[in-house]
Amino acid sequence: MRLYLARHGESIVKENMHEPSLSEQGKKDILLLATFLKTINIRVSNIFHSGKLRTQQTAELLSTGITCATAIQPIAGLDPSDDVTLMVNEIMKWEYDTLLVGHLPFMSKFVGKLIADNEYKEIMFFYPGSFVCLEQVEDSNWVIEYALHPRLFRL
Repeated sequence: MRLYLARHGESIVKENMHEPSLSEQGKKDILLLATFLKTINIRVSNIFHSGKLRTQQTAELLSTGITCATAIQPIAGLDPSDDVTLMVNEIMKWEYDTLLVGHLPFMSKFVGKLIADNEYKEIMFFYPGSFVCLEQVEDSNWVIEYALHPRLFRL
């Protein structure tokens, strides 16, 4: 099984907004990433996001470059300060490739827990718009197959 993880794109808070949304640069960056992802033909059964606007926007933009069998949905457990162990236990029940879109520090801790069984082990830094593919190689062992960042695609 593959697990794709993405941090929301660059965001901005405006005075009249209840919560941050993607900035114009954030939207451009995620679309550049999605354009590349389309060339490598990623297929997932589900795309989940934290329920916050900036992760929903990121998930929607990424979905233009990823084939998904179901509608994009929010899922509990991806908020910045959520307990990563709960999500680790949840994904162990899954059988199909899935994309999760979340926040820092959760995403960094989540990768640390999956790769090193230590959420405080800094395995990689999730810049805004970062995208990583993890592959489950045994029942509970995960490896990083690749990691991408939108600035790799800026001209």
